Amino acid sequence: MKQFLLASISLLTSIVGFSQKPTEKTLLWKIEGKNIVTPSYLYGTFHILCPTDYFMHDTIKNMVAQTQQMFLEIDIDDPALTSKMMKNIAMKNGTTIKDLLSEKEYDSVAKLFKEKTHIPITSVQTYKPFMLTSMLYPAMLGCAQISFEKEFEKLAKSHSMEIKGLETIEDQLNVFETIPYKVQAKMLMKTLFEMDKGKTQMAEMVELYKSKDINAMQTNIQGDSDLGKYEKVLLNKRNKNWIPVIEKEIATMPTFIAVGAGHLAGKKGVIYLLRKQGYTVTPIMY
Repeated sequence: MKQFLLASISLLTSIVGFSQKPTEKTLLWKIEGKNIVTPSYLYGTFHILCPTDYFMHDTIKNMVAQTQQMFLEIDIDDPALTSKMMKNIAMKNGTTIKDLLSEKEYDSVAKLFKEKTHIPITSVQTYKPFMLTSMLYPAMLGCAQISFEKEFEKLAKSHSMEIKGLETIEDQLNVFETIPYKVQAKMLMKTLFEMDKGKTQMAEMVELYKSKDINAMQTNIQGDSDLGKYEKVLLNKRNKNWIPVIEKEIATMPTFIAVGAGHLAGKKGVIYLLRKQGYTVTPIMY
């Protein structure tokens, strides 16, 4: 369950080339320039995938081997991660999912949630609804999942590299305090009631990811009738907060940074923001 929950939960220079949005179809980027002695690398992940869709090219592994530390969105090998997550996963003021829905809606949600996850909703009734929605992703994928972050963790450990986080688990979970619980509950209900549509949309997003088209992925997110309304808090604000962390670390040592691919593209994406700060961020085709 922890992996499902971790999965849910991605400034203008005078040189036009540095400030352009990325257009190339790749997930791997080299960061150079400014005060960097040795290049660092940026990679876009898809948090959970079916084994048949998962891939990690040797080029990526080679770039990891050329760095000295790894940054993911959060520090997933923190021994206190689970306890920190459990302290922040619940809604405030004792709110439960039952408080956010009508009696009829709740009964339907509880029944479908149990069918799709094999978990009684009463055992997770205090969780923020977005977390409950993330627990439906395995059913939407329809397979045993591979976590990109866990694979990167293994790779980092094979090189005796330290893993760090661009943000804390508390930061990540507090994002969902900015979206009303009732709105989240309606999204959960919509996902459950329209599971077939969700499966199709998930499959489309996976295909976009496999094509390495980060711009199309961002457009897909913006066009989502629910998530698109909250792109600012789910993606843009976090991207901006990550830039000072990235700048500090890549000036210290060569760093491999892996974040959700949805965080890379666009004028508020990580690539654009780094270019805006004066870095040269170039695509690595593989």
